[in-house]
Amino acid sequence: MMPKEGLVTRTFSTFIVGLQCLILSTAVSLHAQRGAPQPPLPDNAKSLEHINAAKKLAGDDPFLANPNNFFCVAGTARAQNNNAPDLEPVKLFDNVYAVGNSETTVYALTSSEGIVLLDAGFENKAESSLVPQLQKLGLDPAKVKYILLGHGHSDHFGGSKYFQDKYGTKIAATAADWELISAPARGGGAIPAKDVALAEGQPFKFGDLTITPIEIPGHTPGSLAFIFPVKDKGQTRTAGLFGGTVLTTGILTTDALKQYTQSIAHYLDAAKKMNVDVELQNHPIFDGMPDKLAKLKSAKATDPNPFVIGNDRYLRMWNIVSECIQAEVARREGSN
Repeated sequence: MMPKEGLVTRTFSTFIVGLQCLILSTAVSLHAQRGAPQPPLPDNAKSLEHINAAKKLAGDDPFLANPNNFFCVAGTARAQNNNAPDLEPVKLFDNVYAVGNSETTVYALTSSEGIVLLDAGFENKAESSLVPQLQKLGLDPAKVKYILLGHGHSDHFGGSKYFQDKYGTKIAATAADWELISAPARGGGAIPAKDVALAEGQPFKFGDLTITPIEIPGHTPGSLAFIFPVKDKGQTRTAGLFGGTVLTTGILTTDALKQYTQSIAHYLDAAKKMNVDVELQNHPIFDGMPDKLAKLKSAKATDPNPFVIGNDRYLRMWNIVSECIQAEVARREGSN
């Protein structure tokens, strides 16, 4: 007969192994989009069709040249630099402010009931940078009532727990990305408590502000885009923030890239229907944001806001991104 302590040890070991398998299974399912890094592949007739389509969409528009050059020109696309300088906090519209990092930007939207942040930036920057930036703009951090997450990576949710603990801010993400955020195998970072589950078809309403979430899986299982009104010198316009952009394709599976292009098409349907004419990015490294900020800084009262690009250019911009991603899919499939 096995000694009692041996039986206990064996039972506990079995439990630990089972728990490890459960954790591994969860991690695999949540990170199914990721694969082994893909080496650069040569172009083929199909990929060149997509590259030429993107080039045609860009035409001679200097704004549209940015996404075309970033995503379609070999060797240009890159991930954001997490050590990039902080953004100089700036008011973009009457109710929209940009803070955070110059390559991982957070947007503050004001409403009749308080402030909503789109993303929260890095954990180690919440108290040292994000709070002072808001204060510099005359925004009270204690009035940040909600943080809506574009997707569940730590450079976007990292600062949210600080606001949750310090100010009672409620944190919102999709159910799929709440699982990603809280997965034990995800590793590191302060994890906020789950407050709100966002879903397409359920507009987020807070005071006089309504934000329409659009589900765009691909970068993560629960990535979101946000469509919302902005006030531009008394005129209401419609902004779009695509919160789950794939900057580099190398670590994503081909199936994930296909899903991503389907998500872009789905988002474009909504952006066209809602007449999105203001372009914002949480990783503004391919949309000419430095140029737009420079123009905004020197603009006269009668000058148009450089972040207003029109619905046609907005749709063309994301179609360019899609064509460039489809070119990468064509390279992979052509090499099989």
